[in-house]
Amino acid sequence: MILFHVFVIFLTASLCRSLTRMDIENVHSMLFVNSVDPYLADIRPRPTTVIKGALQLLSIGGLDEISGTFSTLVSLRLSWHDDRLMWVTAFPRPVQNITVKQEKVWTPTIMVRHPVKKRTKFGIDENMAVVRETGEVILTIDDYLETVCNFDVTHFPFDQQTCDIEFMPWIYESHAVDFQQMHSDVGMKFYSENGMWEVLGSEASVVYYTNHRSTYAALKYSIKLKRQPGYFILSIFVPVIMLMLLNSVVFILPTDSGERVGYAITCLLALAVFLTLTSDVLPKTSNPLSILSCFLMLLVLVSALICLLTIISLWLCHKNDKTHMPFILKKFTYFMRCRNRKIRAKNGDTNMIVVNSSTEKSDSGNMNNFEDGGRRVSMKSTKRQITNLQSYEKQPIEMETKEDKYRDVGWKQFSEVFDTVGFILTISVTGTLGFLYVTIAGGNL
Repeated sequence: MILFHVFVIFLTASLCRSLTRMDIENVHSMLFVNSVDPYLADIRPRPTTVIKGALQLLSIGGLDEISGTFSTLVSLRLSWHDDRLMWVTAFPRPVQNITVKQEKVWTPTIMVRHPVKKRTKFGIDENMAVVRETGEVILTIDDYLETVCNFDVTHFPFDQQTCDIEFMPWIYESHAVDFQQMHSDVGMKFYSENGMWEVLGSEASVVYYTNHRSTYAALKYSIKLKRQPGYFILSIFVPVIMLMLLNSVVFILPTDSGERVGYAITCLLALAVFLTLTSDVLPKTSNPLSILSCFLMLLVLVSALICLLTIISLWLCHKNDKTHMPFILKKFTYFMRCRNRKIRAKNGDTNMIVVNSSTEKSDSGNMNNFEDGGRRVSMKSTKRQITNLQSYEKQPIEMETKEDKYRDVGWKQFSEVFDTVGFILTISVTGTLGFLYVTIAGGNL
């Protein structure tokens, strides 16, 4: 029994020993040197060769909205069957696959559809192909691609883009070389994350194009990307909003300071210079036009409007009070200043009854009487007079005319109300524009 186990172990070790260089050379010689029928690399394996494809996305180099360039580093895996490359080796040492140069076997000439630069062959000629004993040929091509992508920068920097990468065989029509997809999406196993773009999803499909009665098959890979907006929010959106808030504070400055117009113009120029410095990161496209560009232009117009309102406010403040002021402006100013509408009489004093704190007891011991200037007055009579006085104060006073009512309202008071309205208006417009931009660009409206 012990000898039997030793024999089994020895036989297993003999069968499982590693391949030698001679074994692989024998397969090469059998396929390409000593073959009865010489292998012709220019001839397709079959009249209709079906090629299966799979794409691995390795990294994203960038997306250029100006030139419409989508830069990626990809790895394309192609496989097909070639019956001329099948072999059978001895059982003790089977050779399952070999590696040969691409030029020694038939390979399809793959071209990239819609390249940015001139059309060239995808990959390099020094690629190596793997040939399996079943006749399956596997070719892996790695290359850096720059393809055309149609960008939609309407919602920049909250935009999402879908870029396509297509591969098609050169010369071969679909009845000669056809394609199939190994997977329904793009492989992301070896993908390196990009700081600017996030991959939301992908799709793999086979499309056909017809040109002059000829149909061509192509491998199409669609990659959906989402831009990371954090950098643009911190570098563009937040500084612009802060500049606009500082610009609106001009209405709080005292009129006599003499710096209001200069401050408003300085804020306008600072906003213009800032937009000039950040213009390199803004998409320079007119169709479609970015919402961010429209938003920044509206903020510049609001800043210019603030300068104009500041000048008008100073003009109103220094206007001569003898100049006629429309009654509607007086009424509006009086209302906005929240003055008390109850105008007191010209003397401004109301006769009050003074009640002496020292009271004397009457001879009869009645405590409900007190003296007022030597005249004995009952408590009930005093309460009645106070009640009549309060009701009198609640009645509208018609002693003064409208002109007397608004006599304290002038151009200076109107300019103060004008500043308050201008401050509230500009703050509200800036906040509303910012909210609408975030809502619309974020796709929530």
